Parts: sequence; C-alpha cells; structure tokens
Amino acid sequence: MRLSVTKIKQFKACRRSYELKYIEGLEPVVKSDALVTGTNYHEKLETLYKTGEVDTSDFSKESAMATAYKKYIFPQFKMVTVEDWLEVPIGKHIFFGRVDGLSEDRCLVEHKTISTPINEEYEYNLQWDEQILMYMLLADTRKVYYTVCQKPTIRIKKGETEEEFFDRMVKWYDEDTDTKIRLLTITRTDQEVFDFATDLIRIADEMEQCNLFYKNTLHCFRWGRKCEYASVCMNYDPNQDYIEFERRKTNGVSSAQ
Repeated sequence: MRLSVTKIKQFKACRRSYELKYIEGLEPVVKSDALVTGTNYHEKLETLYKTGEVDTSDFSKESAMATAYKKYIFPQFKMVTVEDWLEVPIGKHIFFGRVDGLSEDRCLVEHKTISTPINEEYEYNLQWDEQILMYMLLADTRKVYYTVCQKPTIRIKKGETEEEFFDRMVKWYDEDTDTKIRLLTITRTDQEVFDFATDLIRIADEMEQCNLFYKNTLHCFRWGRKCEYASVCMNYDPNQDYIEFERRKTNGVSSAQ
C-alpha cells in the first residue's frame, strides 16, 4: 500500500472523510483561501531559491510574505534541493511525500503559513505534528527547519494603490518580527523515529483492511471551519454528481492514491 502523511492523518481524523476523498475520489472544486495562499507562497519561495529574487510585480500578499522571507529567513541557511519527492519502503508498504527542500547541512526544510501570530502555543503544537516524523523518516534525518510566516492582517485603505498597499504589507513585517516570521528548529531522537515507523506499519495494515468508514463528529468543525465534505457526508449517493466536487479516478479501495 502507498501512503502519504496526508492520507494517514485524514484516516485517523475521520474515516468517513477519508472514504469520500481517497476511495470515492471527491475533490472540492473551490479551493479554500488558505490553500490558495499557501500554494502561491510556496511558488514564490521556489522561484526565490532558483533565481535569488522574488517576483513582486503582482503586488500580492504572497509577494509581500516572500519578500519578508527573503529578508529574515533566506540568509539563515542554504538550500541544496527544492521541492523534493521522497519515498521509503517499510515492510510491505511504501510511504511517500513531497518536502519543500533540503538544506546544505542535510536538514529538512518545510514552509508554513498561518493566520495568527507565532506564539508558544503554536510552537508547542508544531512539536507534536506527526508530519515531522514522517519527513524525518523519508529523508533519514533528525532535524527540520520550519519557516513560519503569518499572513498580513492589514487591509487596503481607501484611495491606496496596490503598490502602496504592497509596500505597507512589506513594512508590516518589520514590526514585532518574531511573531510574524520565524525559523523554528525541530529535532527528534532515533528512538522516536523508530517508534513512529512501527506505528506506521500498524496503521497502514489497518487502512488496507478497513471496510468500516465511520464518521468522527469531532472532525466536523476544526481549525475554525467546517469539514469540506459536510455537504455530502450525511446522504452521499455514489451514483450522483455533485457540482461542488469533481471526481478523481480511483480503484475503489482504501489503497487508492
């Protein structure tokens, strides 16, 4: 069975949403603002590492974020690869994932965007993210550089041009910088990674054999927004087309990618 950390986390969070996404193949047509922002920001950083520059011609918030990244984080380490695809076999399963990059000192690099200031609670929660252990397992390393950038919270003023607003967003990062853009280093021990790999095999076996995809109502409203499958969760008809979803091709079993 081929598994990514995203699939595993979805299965553990709610088997019903896992079924709708990975077995029924339903993908929301409209992407969330957070996903769009994250994707655009990652593309800006990829360009930065390939060219040494940030394209700010669109005066977007993602350009302002990447400009702040170039100023405050870019000088702190060197990247040797960008957007790496990694996979590793464990037992009869294959675990895979795409990492944002690897640094010159063989540390994983992951870029995060958040809507709120970076605080102790965020740092604490990040320590427990199993995505870290998965990436460490894939790259055979025990340290990750997490770059965290808060999205600008200011709004354009009446009569302000896009360029003027962009300049103000860039300057916004110069105030209380530590709460807006940071480099966090996360480490793990060999034993922690080994224990995680053992747990991965157990959960992968369970996913492969699963035929009961029950709802977890604690998952229906998380991170301040409702589940993306809320509209079809209760009365889903596999023979019906839903305008809010497009359907990917799957093989109809829980090992669908």
